[in-house]
Amino acid sequence: MKKILLGIFMLLCIVSCGSGPDKTVSKFIDNVKAEKMKEAAKYAIDDSFEGNLDVKYNNKIQELLFKTLLKNLEYKIVKTEKQDDETTIVTVEVTNVDVEKVFLQVFKKMTQETFSGNGSHSMSVDDRFKQELEAKDKPKSKNITKFVVKKTTNGEKIVLTAENIDVLLGKLNTTLSNLNTLGGAEEETAVELPETGPSTGLSQKPEELRNQNK
Repeated sequence: MKKILLGIFMLLCIVSCGSGPDKTVSKFIDNVKAEKMKEAAKYAIDDSFEGNLDVKYNNKIQELLFKTLLKNLEYKIVKTEKQDDETTIVTVEVTNVDVEKVFLQVFKKMTQETFSGNGSHSMSVDDRFKQELEAKDKPKSKNITKFVVKKTTNGEKIVLTAENIDVLLGKLNTTLSNLNTLGGAEEETAVELPETGPSTGLSQKPEELRNQNK
């Protein structure tokens, strides 16, 4: 009898340890990092996420950039806040390559070569990006993003936003949307990012998503 009770207790512990909003977010990020987008999509309310991140590489540099960002993706769950019976906000600290600084370094070095009289011996844009992305001392940054997790009939799912993906990828979308103002301001500038399913840009706050997809 004691063995049966012990077995039930251990089973309950395993189940409780393997679920929860923070575990859902962790599994999602781990699958993204491993380039398993089909698996990652299982943890998002909008299953079109998989298609949105089904990247078709147009060139080697684009492929190198994405693979570098996924390889260097690190995260830490900072806080889990239950908002109501169906909604929890999971705050995550993400460390990744600082895409903006990589672009700035490329532009800076190319400009220096152009005006130094060594333009004829300068590296191509592709080679310059390759050099920066493969460098051991790549610039990195830490950013905070909040994942909204809701209880559904299919278990806990993430209301994924464009801002979540942007932060996971070193603020790639923000950088590409602000190429004309790179390094021009220290303060973060809100930009309109492409939607991912029910996703929104940076302007929508987690609290505005609480009643979404109930």
